[in-house]
Amino acid sequence: MIRMFLLAAMASAGLLGSANVAVAQANYPEKQLQLILPFPAGGASDVVGRIIASELEARLRKPVIVMNRPGGGTTIGAREAANAAPDGYTLFFSSNSTFTLQNAVKETVPFDSARDFEPIGQIGTIGMVLVTHRDNPIKDVAALVAAAKANPDKLSLASFGAATISHFAGELFKSSAGIKMVHLPYKGSAPAMNDLIGKHIEYHVDTVIAVKPQAEAGTVRPLAVFSAKRSAFLPDVPTLAELGYPKADIISWGTLVVPKGTPAAIRDRLAGMLEEAIATPAVIERFQKVGFEPAFKRYTDWPGFVGKEIAEMKALAQAAGIKEE
Repeated sequence: MIRMFLLAAMASAGLLGSANVAVAQANYPEKQLQLILPFPAGGASDVVGRIIASELEARLRKPVIVMNRPGGGTTIGAREAANAAPDGYTLFFSSNSTFTLQNAVKETVPFDSARDFEPIGQIGTIGMVLVTHRDNPIKDVAALVAAAKANPDKLSLASFGAATISHFAGELFKSSAGIKMVHLPYKGSAPAMNDLIGKHIEYHVDTVIAVKPQAEAGTVRPLAVFSAKRSAFLPDVPTLAELGYPKADIISWGTLVVPKGTPAAIRDRLAGMLEEAIATPAVIERFQKVGFEPAFKRYTDWPGFVGKEIAEMKALAQAAGIKEE
């Protein structure tokens, strides 16, 4: 009777719900988690996501099930994650392709990157590379810019898809250099790289993941990377900033988020585990095998960060005429 009286009193005072939430947070996790990936299985981003899942699983001592939800330019998976319960049992890993580029090219997106998610932390980055085939007589960026200025819209620059990070990087280079080149969108990295190796196209923007093995084999020649500093995977390749184009700085960054409203205590715990995992030599080695540069970062202002990049990418998209496929 006393216990029932106390429970009734707590409920009437609005304390029972708070107490239950506190207990649930203290016991977290009590069941398996799911990590939604908006990519098909097998790609580099999928591999990185599965590494994250396995590391969190080991630390949380609960299964972390990977759920691949590709499609819609990553919006299908993002929408599912945004609509999930904010209880810490649904995680979502993606890149700026989801969080900022979608908003730059689409009138409507079925989620709001700033308002529907809260970040656990950035996990790392993937660099972008301007590359040509091995037999091209134009062997550096200066010669390419000179040729493009002398022949506006005569040279072409391929990407692995319209409105992808590859497309944005290419348009950023052209804008920074003040040149005009015809954009050739492909349906993925592999067919674009095959055509470059076969000398059917002259210039292409791709990830270090795709370029590195071909550069080592001598089938392609990297001309420059788009990151602020040189890539650890292509240390002999200069940055565009070094070559006089400091604004041509764009990378693909990967971040783990949870639905908005997930308790801060749970977010902090996940962030601490993630930061610890990424600093582990074995994890660093696994990331680097797929060309992913680990770099943990907590966001002090996620809405501000996302909003700023969306505005920048939207301005670039409008100036360059970048549109979704």
